[in-house]
Amino acid sequence: MVIEAPLLIHTETVRPQWIDHNGHMNSAYYILAFDEAGGSLFRYFGLSDEYRQREHKGIFVGDYHIHYSREVVAGDPLKFTHLIIDYDDKKVHYWQEMFHAKEGYLAAQCEAIMLHVDLNTRKVTPFPENILDKIRKTHEVHSVLPNPDNLGRTIKIKRPTRR
Repeated sequence: MVIEAPLLIHTETVRPQWIDHNGHMNSAYYILAFDEAGGSLFRYFGLSDEYRQREHKGIFVGDYHIHYSREVVAGDPLKFTHLIIDYDDKKVHYWQEMFHAKEGYLAAQCEAIMLHVDLNTRKVTPFPENILDKIRKTHEVHSVLPNPDNLGRTIKIKRPTRR
């Protein structure tokens, strides 16, 4: 199995209903688009709808941070990349980037921690070994890349340095 670094496994098109009064994609839909792309990532690991129905386990958001870089508008094609930053037996810390698929510019970045949850108890639970192994192998490939510049970014107003 060849693992891309970063993974490019999801594409999307900006839908007209995602456009706000300013004529570009509303911030709430960036979250939706990144969430859909994250779904592709976890299906890649084996956490499919069938898995959820059979095992009664799924993925919950533990933390989510979005950085908006450049606007996109209705009809724009998007592509998403994924980078596994860290993981343990119950959680995955990952980084996503949203690009305009034709023009190539970075539109937004997302940093997330996802939790593997037992849907019966609503408690965080370990991944099955086969899924954890795929996460581990992906992280090994991704760990040689430099960390993204905005990883762990703190929200603040940047001010010029005063002397």
